[in-house]
Amino acid sequence: MSGTPDTRTPEPPSRRALSESVINRGLRVSIVEGAFAMLYATLAGGMFLTGLALYSGANSLQLAFITAIPPLATGFGFLSGYLVRRAGSRKRLVLWTAGLGRAAFFVLVPFLLLRGHAGLPLLFAVMLGSSILMNIAGTTWTSWMSDLVPEQRRGRFFGLRNAIHSAVGVAVAYLAGRGMDWLKAQGHEPLGYGLAFGLAALFGTVSTVLLVRQPEPELPARPQLNFRATLVGPLHEPQFRRLMTFLGAWFLTGTLASPFYLPHLMKNLHFSFAAIGVYSVVGGGLGVLFQLFWGRVIDRFGSRPVTVVTFAMTGLMPLMWVFATPSFRLPIWLDAVMNGVVWTGGSLGLWNLLLDLADHPEHKESYFAIYGVVTGLGAFVASLLSGTIAHALDLAGFRVVVAGREFVSYHVLFCAAGVFRFVMLPLLLRVQERDSKPVRHTMRVLATTAVWRLNASKEWLLRALLPRDR
Repeated sequence: MSGTPDTRTPEPPSRRALSESVINRGLRVSIVEGAFAMLYATLAGGMFLTGLALYSGANSLQLAFITAIPPLATGFGFLSGYLVRRAGSRKRLVLWTAGLGRAAFFVLVPFLLLRGHAGLPLLFAVMLGSSILMNIAGTTWTSWMSDLVPEQRRGRFFGLRNAIHSAVGVAVAYLAGRGMDWLKAQGHEPLGYGLAFGLAALFGTVSTVLLVRQPEPELPARPQLNFRATLVGPLHEPQFRRLMTFLGAWFLTGTLASPFYLPHLMKNLHFSFAAIGVYSVVGGGLGVLFQLFWGRVIDRFGSRPVTVVTFAMTGLMPLMWVFATPSFRLPIWLDAVMNGVVWTGGSLGLWNLLLDLADHPEHKESYFAIYGVVTGLGAFVASLLSGTIAHALDLAGFRVVVAGREFVSYHVLFCAAGVFRFVMLPLLLRVQERDSKPVRHTMRVLATTAVWRLNASKEWLLRALLPRDR
């Protein structure tokens, strides 16, 4: 917040030890490495994971459990600080954990190609093992990157990085979706899942190999902290504690419908894999542009106002799903647009806000581990709770018809998630950030700029269309 005394810990000597050319080379490597990581994430999750679960006969509770597995593994993030000290290098730890975590999906491939199914227990086991390893890797990688990326360039760098990765993700989602539809029509649906997971593990391996070329700032000397200091040390800082309070409450309530967006598209709205790919293209394509836009806004106004504005807008998104039907898909496409415009700003703003607040070198990994546990535990409980509610409503044959429109269990959760997202906003407003601009000022400047650009575009269009006087 503007006017707040600067209590920032001085920049670690480890970052200053790297030359500008080495840092720039590392950032270029990170962009290429992240593109392959995005290929892995797209093919190893999302519609392919949901499709395999539905193909294997998963009910609403089991679908929710699949969504709950990654957040369940977030508690292992606390091991990262201990393991970094044992390994002596964040880079070495990330290479091992990310490499094994991404390669875990190779296990599913023989079962899908040879037997035609993998079974839900094996799918759960692979997801759990991979999630544990990837959570340790992600927490450690975040600490690594927070030292590698200069603070004054974070908004622009992560905006550019995310924009490129969004483009890669939407392209592969659409192409793989078209391929999956073709294989499914030929009666080879298990082959499609086998290829998706096999390619995911392969791309993940390439991503891990590229990390070898990314430089690591030398770890600054740290005192040996006991477990209690590691566990709760960052929570003594008021702004970080307020952010965690908001995120815990938001993920517990605002993600209630998360397990059921893709199943609703497939089961109730009858979207094909290709149509889901188009949905990803719309959101991801806009995300490419708005990652760059929000990155510049963050560097100019700060992370807090961007996070507040975008999280306020996310409350509308689950509510739009209530009005979609197989013959009226406009709300889904509007949601795709908001995914590209709003969620890019929300995720980028939250990420940079976390990096701004997590600036105590003795607790580097602990900040990100606590963040992972708080958000993960909230999402885990929310997934199990929503799965239990949806399964109970399904068993009870819940169906409500209003004005000729049928509403099922998923719609109840869409409504609840949207309402709770608005209810939790006051908790976010309590979080302050050093030197960020006020939310109202940011909104006023952005609105003025948007109106000016619209008027300029209108004038340009009129001059282009109307005949000139001679």
